Amino acid sequence: MNVLFVTWDGPQVSYLESLFLPIFRRLSEEGIRFYVLQFTWGDLEVSMARQIACEQAGVTYRSVFIWRRPLAVGALLSAVKGSLDIRKAIKDFGIDVLMPRSTLPALATLLNLRGSSLPMVFDADGLPLDERVDFAGQSPTSLIHRLLRDVEVQAVRRADVVLTRSSKAVEILHSRAGAGTLVDKFYVVTNGRDAEHFKLADAAKSTQVRRNLGLSVDAPLIVYAGSMGPQYCMDEMLRLFAKILERRLDAHFLVLTGSPEAVRPVLDKYPQLQGCVTTLTVSAQAVPQYLGCADLGLALRQPSFSMQAVAPIKLGEYLLCGLPVVATVGVGDTDSISVDAGFLLVRMDSVELKAAADWFIDYVMPRREAFRNISRNIGISRFSMAACTLSYMNAITHVAALSRTNSGPKTPSERG
Repeated sequence: MNVLFVTWDGPQVSYLESLFLPIFRRLSEEGIRFYVLQFTWGDLEVSMARQIACEQAGVTYRSVFIWRRPLAVGALLSAVKGSLDIRKAIKDFGIDVLMPRSTLPALATLLNLRGSSLPMVFDADGLPLDERVDFAGQSPTSLIHRLLRDVEVQAVRRADVVLTRSSKAVEILHSRAGAGTLVDKFYVVTNGRDAEHFKLADAAKSTQVRRNLGLSVDAPLIVYAGSMGPQYCMDEMLRLFAKILERRLDAHFLVLTGSPEAVRPVLDKYPQLQGCVTTLTVSAQAVPQYLGCADLGLALRQPSFSMQAVAPIKLGEYLLCGLPVVATVGVGDTDSISVDAGFLLVRMDSVELKAAADWFIDYVMPRREAFRNISRNIGISRFSMAACTLSYMNAITHVAALSRTNSGPKTPSERG
């Protein structure tokens, strides 16, 4: 089966390389071959680097330039013109299934599919339109927002399968699509990580990394790995760490981020933490060695409507590396993490942060090895590449079955 993955990414985004290519490589072993059509405004150097990465993963890559002017209108015109690029890719690559990721690729795909019975898998990719309202100040009543909201609904209705990252996203998208939309077309897929890359650190490696950080073997090491920004709650993380430090003066907080300049202004508000917080920018390949020698992973996120549909990649990375987590309720399916491997926050106020700190010091640290093994096992069962591949296989196999049985015309609601 040949699947065309249609995506829309800026030059600074690396989800294709870091998240999807490992999945596509693993699925190719099951007879599902992926082709990538990427709409982008990146320069030639960026596109060439992505093409090389795709070739190394056994994936055929083609890029399409996005018009960014006039603002918003240029993107819509690029999507309209993109339907022709999709049509050409279908012909050139012998495509059996179209798989647009997010709203604008879905628009281009829907325009191409008019009058066609070619199967479609819609990767809803969270609730990106709601994210723009929550975090980018976009008006939910603007013409562009309302137009794209309709595209989202039509994509859900037309799709043979809809991929989401949380069960709550299924509820929301199914409700928006309305009566006649089958709930069994929705599949929750995971963001898989390589369990051979994200793994427990051996004692010698852990000792070396800690020595490089100026820490003893027994010092509590808390880590955050990921992006910076208001929604990632750096203030709350530092307040939590401050409460841990009150209990263990040798505790240390390691922040791994590509935006270290965003940490300093927040850290300056906590002079008592100076010397106890280290900020590093390391390669993706080096991240697991730091996670594997830590004792606790932080995955705090500002709750919002759109966050119900995301699946924080860092959760899987932490758990696979044997880290119990402190995370926020209402972010994707984070609520389902076992109490054996996590502490969930609702309000992130002082009372909750102190309770989380006490849980870590009084319950986790004395049982560190047991928590390490439990966390690793949960990571493998839910966030490994094997678990991820299985979730995608279930969804795509559903499409293949529909194609083979020629299930007949869609309902008016399904056709949109």
